[in-house]
Amino acid sequence: MADSRQQRTTGTAPRSRISRAALTAALTAVVTAGGPTAAHAGTAPAAHQVDRVSVATDGTQANDRSERAVLSRNGAYTAFYSLALNLTQDPPPHPPGTVYLRDNATGEVERIHGALSDPSVSDDGRYVTHQAFGPRLPNVKLLDRETGRTKLITDSPFKAASGDSSLSADGRYVAFTQHGSHPSIPDRVEVYDRVTDTYEVIAESPGPDAGPDLNQPSLSADGRYVAYRNARTQAIWLADRAKDTRTQIDDGGSSRLVELSGNGRVIAVNTVDGAYVRDIRTGVTTRFAGARADALSPDGRHLLYRSGDAEPHSELCLRHLPSGKETVVQRHARAVPGAVADRGRIVFDSPDADVVPGDTNGTADVYLWKRR
Repeated sequence: MADSRQQRTTGTAPRSRISRAALTAALTAVVTAGGPTAAHAGTAPAAHQVDRVSVATDGTQANDRSERAVLSRNGAYTAFYSLALNLTQDPPPHPPGTVYLRDNATGEVERIHGALSDPSVSDDGRYVTHQAFGPRLPNVKLLDRETGRTKLITDSPFKAASGDSSLSADGRYVAFTQHGSHPSIPDRVEVYDRVTDTYEVIAESPGPDAGPDLNQPSLSADGRYVAYRNARTQAIWLADRAKDTRTQIDDGGSSRLVELSGNGRVIAVNTVDGAYVRDIRTGVTTRFAGARADALSPDGRHLLYRSGDAEPHSELCLRHLPSGKETVVQRHARAVPGAVADRGRIVFDSPDADVVPGDTNGTADVYLWKRR
């Protein structure tokens, strides 16, 4: 990105748009997965290792449930939410429930003070974004673990709420939803640059009456690409920050963005009929009828998904998209965007007591699954 580039766009810059007809014509290579039941016919056994990560540094089991775990893109760190009070020596948080960070190499667990939910972590573990109480409303915050300083991420003079954070691999960029300070002001997607301490509006309406609400940002590893959702039309768009373009990348209908791959090339989307994964450059689409996509790998080659049951935990499967081979990760589990990292590492939460030996705490735990 050129240094002379204006940091804030206002919606007047040119946009590249793909019409419905052009998009349909582009998507000529479509692969249908046939849903969870049909896909399991090709399920292949795989050697893997599972470790429980929602434990104290000394291995003490959590005394309450843990969930919503994410990995750094390189798989070195796990961040998760827990109601447990015994994972560190810190005083109990008020209200109960906070975010913890685990070094997967050493097993050391650290509490992220003030964090309420929705963590993400840089590859070196230095930077952590999370949802926390702001001056008036919940906001995204960026913690520098090396200096101990926390930055409030909001671009509103009224300290309006912000959320839905997505962090670049090096911790420089934070994509987030900036909520309007008044019901008449639509939500917008922005990117905060930690190095220059500036905010860039990725998509903003020209006025409170004309603009849509934009949310669910998902950032590529280098921060160049941002996928996001138009809450009014339920369409998915991709912004290229280097070229200052916007391209619609969904196939119509009610869409919810799951995740953009780290290379910015592949997206995972949930719809009312199931889920699909699309290579944005080639248009190749893999569909999962009746399924729910949970997370996409940084290289866009693996999808973590569940059956479409209404139950909070259901069969969790990992699909290698190029080959179609699948592995059942756990019979009763769930995951969130950011749960798949490089080198075949996955985190999930499950209430099952037989995932690892010696599980006697009687509550849901977070697990790290990895290929041997």
